[in-house]
Amino acid sequence: MKISHSRNKLFHRQIFALVTLSLVSVNSWFVVNLFMWDKWTFHTDEKFESSTMIISLSTGVPQYFLLYSQARELAKFLLERTETRKLATYYSSTMEEFVQVGDDNLAMLPAYEVHELKLQGNLRDGRVLLFSGYASPRNEVYEFCERILTTAKERWGVKRIISIGARWSEEPTQPVVDSVKVYGFGGTKEDVALLRELQIPEHPAEVAPYFANVIVGLAPLYGIKSIKLSVDHGEVRPHPKQVKALLMTLSKILGFELNLKELDEEAEKLKAEINLLTRSLNKGNKLYDDSSLV
Repeated sequence: MKISHSRNKLFHRQIFALVTLSLVSVNSWFVVNLFMWDKWTFHTDEKFESSTMIISLSTGVPQYFLLYSQARELAKFLLERTETRKLATYYSSTMEEFVQVGDDNLAMLPAYEVHELKLQGNLRDGRVLLFSGYASPRNEVYEFCERILTTAKERWGVKRIISIGARWSEEPTQPVVDSVKVYGFGGTKEDVALLRELQIPEHPAEVAPYFANVIVGLAPLYGIKSIKLSVDHGEVRPHPKQVKALLMTLSKILGFELNLKELDEEAEKLKAEINLLTRSLNKGNKLYDDSSLV
């Protein structure tokens, strides 16, 4: 019986997949490359000898946007308020599965981007890069981290990463906060020593889940120092006071200067909106209570 070329090819692919799955415990790297799709597009051939990379990604789950978008808002602020140069675009199957159809009728695949930030001030470690994008990875987190850390070190000479995010282990604060505490923990003893030297509060001893924390633990395995900066979740999006506190802590670590007055104005605006909403809700509840007595 004759087997067509296409059917024969499909058969061999199926056998290849089965053999690969049987080798999971022997060669997990091979399996990763089979199931995780990714692609780098570099916009310049320039390579750096030394740099620090800020990694600022938030969850892509819509119901968490309101309380957990601190990293996304921080990245947005830096990209809009500083001079930047795009170094690379990174596509990955860890991203949410959609395309954005633009006004020009073209599909745009969601992606991560690497920018060099032209920050002012006496920078501690020279060049500062920003890794940002629509959402943190929702699966293959370890594999995703491996791709980022390897490329960051080999192409841009990244010596330290600073990951930004909210804590997931505490009770929410109020939607409007009076003060913000930024916690830090490190991936190496050098990182912990730097945090103590700069008097950045130590992170509570607890489980710290998901990408923004995992990459801090993985980085030292690739010869990269690492720091995580966290705030308690609760202040609602766009998190002006929390973003300001995180930026002030970043500036303390990296040595840059940035005008944050706009975030103060945003905080006052948010406070007024929340107060108005609260009064409206209280008024509605009072009317409901009074009508129940009739």
